[in-house]
Amino acid sequence: MEISNTSPPPSGFGTRPWLIQTHGSRKEGQTLVDMPDRSLHEVIFPEMQGKICLGSVYDGTWLLLVDEGTHDCFLLSVASSRRRPKIPLPPLPPTTDYKGATCGVLGSPTNFTVVIASDAESEQNLLLCCRSGDEEWADLTAADAGCITFSGTIVSHAGKLYAGDLVVMDSIDGAVRSQFQGTEGEMEAMNGSTARYLLVSSGDLFSVLIKYLGGPYDGSLIRMVVRRLDLSDLVWRRVESIGVDRVFLLSGDYGFSCSAAAARMQDNCIYLVWSSCDCERLYKFCLDDMTKSFHRILPNPTAPSCRAYWVVPEDIQDSEFVGQAFLSAPSSNEVTSPIYFNNHPEEQSKGICLPPWQDLQLELLELVASKLSLVDRIRFPAVCKSWSKISNPIGQAKVWPWLMHISKQDGECKMFDPLRGEQYTLQVKQFRTESDRHFFRSSKDGWVIASAGLDNDDIFIINPFTQDILEPPMFESFYRFHGITFSSIPASPDSVIFGVCSSPNGKYVSMETWRPKEDLWSEFESEHEERPFPVAYNNPIYFRGEFYCLGRKGNLAIFNPSDNTWRVLDKPEPVYAELQVFDEEHEGAKFCYLIELGDHLISVFMRNADEPPRVFKLDEMKMAWIEVEDIGGAALFVDYRASFGLVSPGARNGNRIYFPRHTEDGKHAAFYDMETKVYHPTFYGVKEPLNCVWVVPNLQCS
Repeated sequence: MEISNTSPPPSGFGTRPWLIQTHGSRKEGQTLVDMPDRSLHEVIFPEMQGKICLGSVYDGTWLLLVDEGTHDCFLLSVASSRRRPKIPLPPLPPTTDYKGATCGVLGSPTNFTVVIASDAESEQNLLLCCRSGDEEWADLTAADAGCITFSGTIVSHAGKLYAGDLVVMDSIDGAVRSQFQGTEGEMEAMNGSTARYLLVSSGDLFSVLIKYLGGPYDGSLIRMVVRRLDLSDLVWRRVESIGVDRVFLLSGDYGFSCSAAAARMQDNCIYLVWSSCDCERLYKFCLDDMTKSFHRILPNPTAPSCRAYWVVPEDIQDSEFVGQAFLSAPSSNEVTSPIYFNNHPEEQSKGICLPPWQDLQLELLELVASKLSLVDRIRFPAVCKSWSKISNPIGQAKVWPWLMHISKQDGECKMFDPLRGEQYTLQVKQFRTESDRHFFRSSKDGWVIASAGLDNDDIFIINPFTQDILEPPMFESFYRFHGITFSSIPASPDSVIFGVCSSPNGKYVSMETWRPKEDLWSEFESEHEERPFPVAYNNPIYFRGEFYCLGRKGNLAIFNPSDNTWRVLDKPEPVYAELQVFDEEHEGAKFCYLIELGDHLISVFMRNADEPPRVFKLDEMKMAWIEVEDIGGAALFVDYRASFGLVSPGARNGNRIYFPRHTEDGKHAAFYDMETKVYHPTFYGVKEPLNCVWVVPNLQCS
């Protein structure tokens, strides 16, 4: 990643959003990231030398800076290349470490109130405030409301400062006070952590929740939720759009809204700067199709003292929507005729066109025909009529996983065929709802495990192709598994559903099972003080009558459903025996996958684009992981929700590892070629649906 040395700022600065990275005393200059081409430019702002940035305020047009040595503090406008107004503030108390602190400003640059709060994880509770003309900072922790934690994103809205969920601060008769005004609305419980951003857009207060697995440096951002606050009754309500000509720009603890047309960005998207294990990334969440993609913008991850902050020129903030000239819409090559596996009369009454089976592409009919039993052929005679025209129907072994994903609550599922590069549409009645959101957790044999409900405590198993459904009992609390799967077709009487999770350090492992006709889930626990087993975020494999679980270090543990016993195996030895699971900045951030390939178990470990995936085969004679350079022409489809191995994927598709991503136009799947040792296409820039799962099409009901 090249850095061009230019000072003053390059042309275009002040006419579009930029990212600026401060370096404190470690570096004389600052780094600017130009959004159109993500190029880096080394510049020197004398006012910023030796300073650390505590935050970005006034919708991204000003920065709050503090001198590391003297603790002198001031507000600086950096959005213009011609002038940089500066507003001095009282020196901060020198006894406190302000790295990671957040700030907010109430009022105008001529009559303001500045608040600085400690990070939520800081050991010291910090809440400082000063107003225009003050000679020193006031410590609000000594006030009656000082016990309230006023940290995280702080935004100014309607004459008040808002933070968290939901602390409000205002200034009345010269006195600054804060109070907690708790809110209601949709919240979700799940594994991992959540980053929350508050921001104001078009007069409304929004909350953006980003959920990720493991530590933040894993870079595994898995879900994004946008909510709008109804101030009349203090209720958060989920929304699927942030408005016409709007983009949200998030970084650190700050978020801003601006005109998409003026910023020359795609509208109804959220852009997030995030530190991953290998670099600083810029994520784009598109709300139109609920996908994410990312690019590398800085060569190394940043620390709180040298974050990259958005700089948004005032001209852009003041812009009104004037047209779609600069907006781009995602393209698609989806088949125009949706696929309906059941012709429901209620769909016909709504005027929805249900295309006949014989109009489907012959390639798809080959797949469908190969999966139909005799009973199915009687149920779907239109299929069999077209099936008779096919000369060489593909066999069961030629069926490969499709990537199933949903973006809205209209019951429409998208099916992406990674080997043919085609997309299909499937209507699933169960996913058509106005309230519950459904999230895919796992799949096997064509059946998909999904959860719904406010706490994701309502779980069900569905075959989306036949729309058969099985509903286990609700969880007592919420969905909390690192992985979940089942032994055989869920409707069969001998089927066992198995979920597992562990504490972050692996000392405590919890398992739950459920069998058809049981009224409750059965829970089992295991304690490993001497031999911790941190369960990796992936689904177990039912292999030779037992559930095999992969640990983050690369060792194995087994749950036997016949006697409900759990054991950590001495062998194979861990692939990463010295890995520290909390050392996310270095070796702790590994993505781990366990796959059944024919009669063998395969494990895959990967970290970032600079390191190729490492693939291991379990030698059962020696009970050891053997690293392999190829997989005998097979193909692997990996994801933490479900992974599959295909022994015979067909010509030109072997020795590949497929990921749940595709190109912007939806025509090409993302994969790693084990022969050429290259990612296709590049690791960065491909799209990944936020709610997806690999699923092997299956029209068998049982």
